[in-house]
Amino acid sequence: MLSPFLATISSEWTKLWSVRSTWWCLIGAAALMALYSVPLGFDAAEPNPNLSHADQLLHVEEVATAGLLFTQFALIALALLTVTSEYASGSMRTTLQCEPRRGRVLIAKLVVVEVVALVAGALLAVLGAGLGYLTAGDYGVFDVSAVATVAGKISVYMGVVVALAIGLAVGLRSTAGALVVAFLVLFLLPMVLMMSGMDLMTDVSYYLPGTAGTEYLGIGIATLFGLSDGLPYGRNGGLGLFAAWSVATLLAGYLVFRRRDA
Repeated sequence: MLSPFLATISSEWTKLWSVRSTWWCLIGAAALMALYSVPLGFDAAEPNPNLSHADQLLHVEEVATAGLLFTQFALIALALLTVTSEYASGSMRTTLQCEPRRGRVLIAKLVVVEVVALVAGALLAVLGAGLGYLTAGDYGVFDVSAVATVAGKISVYMGVVVALAIGLAVGLRSTAGALVVAFLVLFLLPMVLMMSGMDLMTDVSYYLPGTAGTEYLGIGIATLFGLSDGLPYGRNGGLGLFAAWSVATLLAGYLVFRRRDA
């Protein structure tokens, strides 16, 4: 017989795979990665007479990493829906009647989503790299070690980002609202602050979760604006800061989850 905690995890696992939205989010993530990597591969396959063959080589692990900037939102949506769909349907009341300990419910949801995110992140990395290699022809470079390293990093990144999403979901209870906030802090807001040209705004942007997360991946948003040398932390520091944002968001979400009625 399962312990109460394992029974809660088993229940959340069953609920996750019994709804179509889970499958659509995973299919959407794969489609987004394909839509990014395939055109990039075909573009690399077109010879440029002004460049040497070596200069035109496409290292496909970079394709997978860059594609994650867009693909991640499909898995973020999956994480959000594990919470917000229950509020929308009213089934959260049933969940809390079966397991009144809200902390246990939150941890069970987090564990289930983390397993999916860690595995899906690695598979998406391999998918992006593989498609980029197949479409790049003679210009594609598939280094197994490099791809494996990137797959591990993307897996860790997705594990952290879905924890952030779960925290937003229990705090805001709205799929649209939480998705908008996630898009702002992970993508749009860091770019806007950096583009402002104001030193204070640029400094603030360094400490946002989107900047920290992408710096860990090695494709930092700051790099796009030539600011990577000015970051006060490296890749490991970026992961630590990104994880701290996720933990803080989870704790804030838990406080709201514990105090509000379902």
